[in-house]
Amino acid sequence: MSPEIRRAAIFSTARGCGFAALAIVTGMIGFVSEPVLALKIGGVSFLLSAAILVLKAWHAPRKPFRDTEVWLLLDEVHRPMAAYAQAAISGARIEAFYRFAHMAATIAAVLLASALIASVLAGG
Repeated sequence: MSPEIRRAAIFSTARGCGFAALAIVTGMIGFVSEPVLALKIGGVSFLLSAAILVLKAWHAPRKPFRDTEVWLLLDEVHRPMAAYAQAAISGARIEAFYRFAHMAATIAAVLLASALIASVLAGG
C-alpha cells in the first residue's frame, strides 16, 4: 500500500476522532464540579469510541472504495487501479481504525483508573 493511501486513511480517521474527542472533553468540562463523575464519563465515552472504531474496522472491507473519504482525499495521480484499490484502501482504513481504537482505549483506561483513584482518595 502506498504512503499516500496510508496518510489519507490516517488523516480521515484522525479528523473524525478529533471531533469525537472534542465532544467528549466538552462533556467532561460540563461536570468539572464533580471530578470523579467527569473522569468516569470521559472514560466510558472513550471506551465507546474505541468499540465503534473496532466495528468500523470490521466493516471496512465491505465498503466500496469509491464511497470512502480516503478515495476522495487522494489526488488523481495517487489513486490506484480499481483492481487493487479495494484491498489497498480497505487495508489502510482498517490499520487506521485499529490504531485510533488503541489510542482511545488507552485514554479510557487512564481516565477510568484516575476516576477509581480519585474516588478512593475522596472517600478516605
